[in-house]
Amino acid sequence: MATSDLFPNLIIGGAPKCGTSSLYFWLAAHPEVFGSPKKETFFYADKVNRFNKDANVHEHSEADYLKFFKAGAGAKVRFEATAHYLYEEQARKAFGARGTKLIFLLREPSKQMYSHYKMEKYRTKTVDLPLEEYVKLPKVEKYVDYATHLQKWVDCMPAGHVRVWAFEDLVRRKEEVMKEIAAYVGIDPAFYTDFDFEHRNESVAIKSGALHQLGLRIQPLIPHGLQKLLLPLYMKLNSGGRAPDDAADQEALAQFKADHVQVGKDVQVLFPEVRIENWS
Repeated sequence: MATSDLFPNLIIGGAPKCGTSSLYFWLAAHPEVFGSPKKETFFYADKVNRFNKDANVHEHSEADYLKFFKAGAGAKVRFEATAHYLYEEQARKAFGARGTKLIFLLREPSKQMYSHYKMEKYRTKTVDLPLEEYVKLPKVEKYVDYATHLQKWVDCMPAGHVRVWAFEDLVRRKEEVMKEIAAYVGIDPAFYTDFDFEHRNESVAIKSGALHQLGLRIQPLIPHGLQKLLLPLYMKLNSGGRAPDDAADQEALAQFKADHVQVGKDVQVLFPEVRIENWS
């Protein structure tokens, strides 16, 4: 097989905290599918960052990217799941030129924002702001401006190569949605009949930020099966449980939701089939 034939034919993206981790693991479990050992490569991110400093389009060749997929040469589907590709111009250039299929997961804007806020406050400990100040950060509005970024993908991809599912729909109809996704990417949907679905990447309160950062660095080096076995032990050792909803946040959360009711409507203009009935 030529090296170029290893290029992924499927990419999963979306806003942060919209279910891409769960979808990654559920899809990678399929016998016809190979998921990159590193769930999010960030190879085609617009900037070099701490996630891609060892392999990125700005400083490395495509051959370095294809190393993520070398063990999946015989797979019908090869994919990775860098959620931020939804927003990245370099990703559009790379995957648009190849005609790769795309799946984007989206979530009701206030739920997406609040889940991401709790992750950054309690898990990664990268923000220490009250919610009413956090919502003013430019990245918050960028993340929920779904239709603007989806339109850019639609414009650069072949017809039918961009599909969108709502996080809420995936959670509510796991088996049905996974069968829809399987049909879209061309693998056997029957695999997901009575599949053992496990939710991944909840927003939890982390006890030691240093230990968590170490875990994030070594996670890509651990095989999927071993990760599944080790994760419950790690969470028992370093998790303080599910990150709490703060009663003081409710007013700002309600206002954010009211200010973003148009978001779902704009998405449905582009993708009428997306089920967002639970967004209202």
